[in-house]
Amino acid sequence: MILVRNLELLGQGTQKLVYKHPSDTDKIIKIMKPEHATSNGGRKRQHHLRAHHSQGIYKQFRREILQYLQLCKNNYSLQRFTFPMETVYGFITTDKGLGLVTEKVIDPNGSTMTLYELSNTNLFNDTHAKALDKFFDECCELHVVLGEVNIAGIMYTEHRQGSPEFVLVDGIGEKLLIPFRAMSKTINSRNVRKIEAKIKSKIGYYSTKH
Repeated sequence: MILVRNLELLGQGTQKLVYKHPSDTDKIIKIMKPEHATSNGGRKRQHHLRAHHSQGIYKQFRREILQYLQLCKNNYSLQRFTFPMETVYGFITTDKGLGLVTEKVIDPNGSTMTLYELSNTNLFNDTHAKALDKFFDECCELHVVLGEVNIAGIMYTEHRQGSPEFVLVDGIGEKLLIPFRAMSKTINSRNVRKIEAKIKSKIGYYSTKH
């Protein structure tokens, strides 16, 4: 079992903590924030039935793993394992609960760079715009189901497949009780385009001449 206090914290969101993998520089470990969990793994501040439904505190892990498995299944004949979402490698045990092991997405300088950071520092340019268009096009084409995606949950890299691309690292998978988007590629594509318009509206590049 890994002791979290011995890991290097790389960042955090509202629900998860992200740590450097102790033995593999190409991977990270995501852990659900313990303060959001009840003693038996439910979600705090939710109705009892909802808090303990579908793996409780680990519900986000479940959605991400199911999405990755579905993409691998859909592309079985191609033996494709790399998609516009982060690659999932499995679980690791820690003293703060299960950790989800995923790839570490880095920018050309070897650091992590989100779409939010690119936009906020006015670094976003034509190259990034083409990569972002490709990202959303592939999400539609491959039937990648997006949940509550925000501009900080999309990472930029040029190392992953040797060319500029964006990768989804948060807000992955179907969260609706009736999985309309997972069942219908058409419905999902509409949702992807809606999210695309919302995200692009927050990037200054698109409010100028572009």
